[in-house]
Amino acid sequence: MRILVSLLILCCSFSVFSQRYYTESYTQADLGRGFNLQSHTPDAKCVTGQVRYHSAMSGELDYLQRLNATQVRRRTFGEVHGGVNLFIIAGSVSTSITHRNSTDKLSLTSQLHLKFDEGYSTLENRQLVAGYENNDCGNSFIYQLDYGRDVFINTRLHFRSEADYKRFVTKIKIRLLFFKKTITKVKLIEKYAANAVLSIDANSSAPLPAELTSLLNNNTQHCRGSDITPCLTTLQRLSDYVFGNSGLAKDLKVMEKAPRGITTRSYEESGHYALQSQSIKTEPQYDFIWQKIESRYGAAVRRLERARAFLAIANDGELDAAQLEVERATILLSDMEGIRSVCMTSPWLAQCS
Repeated sequence: MRILVSLLILCCSFSVFSQRYYTESYTQADLGRGFNLQSHTPDAKCVTGQVRYHSAMSGELDYLQRLNATQVRRRTFGEVHGGVNLFIIAGSVSTSITHRNSTDKLSLTSQLHLKFDEGYSTLENRQLVAGYENNDCGNSFIYQLDYGRDVFINTRLHFRSEADYKRFVTKIKIRLLFFKKTITKVKLIEKYAANAVLSIDANSSAPLPAELTSLLNNNTQHCRGSDITPCLTTLQRLSDYVFGNSGLAKDLKVMEKAPRGITTRSYEESGHYALQSQSIKTEPQYDFIWQKIESRYGAAVRRLERARAFLAIANDGELDAAQLEVERATILLSDMEGIRSVCMTSPWLAQCS
């Protein structure tokens, strides 16, 4: 029993030093860089080796509806430690689409999510770089770079008030995305979304196929809730493109591989005991700060999305107020991007509390 307990402790002590992160911000050149698992930030490169690509192509289509930001991350990207370090390290593109694709009390989002895996690269036959003694090597290193992309095709209803939102979700039980266009369903939605805006978009952590971008740009993307038929035509064309044999899947296969995430590994696991890992201290107060900042940032992302949607369908009497709201929402998001940039790496600063 004592031996078994010792083995379990040993396994746990090793496993805690391996982490997987979703991010588009790293490249193959970052393999071997040191990594600090406490601050979730990269350090100097202390390990070098041979880069080996592993082919593992696969695709998965999922339907998501009425999910908040945490649920979107959990269903699409996976999480580590409740998702905290996932959004710390995630680049601005990945973080932004997580929030844009989520639901709050003024917006309702449903989407098709295509998760496309394109293999991964690892660093093999590793050895220490010359002069590593003078580097800050962190308590881990970047061992693996995953390739792939997440493509979201979304329909969103933007509401002017929380009361309008609650009224809609109480009355409407049908899905918004790719449903059969029947007169009854259309009239029902238009009745309870009369003051809302229906918008259609696609976003990704990597460049979108040119055909998908062209399809969106050449079709109606914003409709008043009281007249959604033009947008339903766009949705039908998107559906044909997504599910057709010569559509989205074919276009993604010929695009350049895009970074999708990294996996870190401890120096002990690599056999480099000269770079013994430092003990990792938990900072629960930072978790609270990170989550609070991320929540405020997400609200700012969705506010600007709503403002742009209402501006797109504004008539002459609504135009001035709609433009003013876009300006205010743009300033707020810019401010929050600055705060997020600072507080995700330096949460101890006074401005983050």
